[in-house]
Parts: sequence; structure tokens; C-alpha cells
Amino acid sequence: MLQISPGAILSLLVTIFVGVIFVLMISETLAVGKGQDPITNLLRSVMRAYPRVSYVVAVSIGMLLGHLFWP
Repeated sequence: MLQISPGAILSLLVTIFVGVIFVLMISETLAVGKGQDPITNLLRSVMRAYPRVSYVVAVSIGMLLGHLFWP
């Protein structure tokens, strides 16, 4: 039977986060090499246009981590 521990969930979240950051860095490197605008400029403008969404994402991540690791 599969048992999911808080450490496994945290490891999965960190792996996904690092993977997304890695893909963004590769995309930015290729865009700068081609002389185009990188996708991080688009993400930055979206986060500035919708600050409540970025706040909700930050609070959700904090609640998840707090739920998993609060003694």
C-alpha cells in the first residue's frame, strides 16, 4: 500500500519548482540569444497585473507547508 508522507510531498513540490525554474532559465537564455523578449517578462507583467492571484498562490503554498510541518 502506498503511504504518502509530508517529506514526500515537500520533495515533489520542490522538484516541480526547481524544474519550472530550470525551464524558465533555458527559455530566457534562448530568448536573449535570439534577441527576443524572454517569457519571464510576460510572467512578471501578469503578476503585476493580478496581484491578488499571486497573493493567493503564496498563501496557499504557505498553508500547505504549514499544514504539513506544524507540530
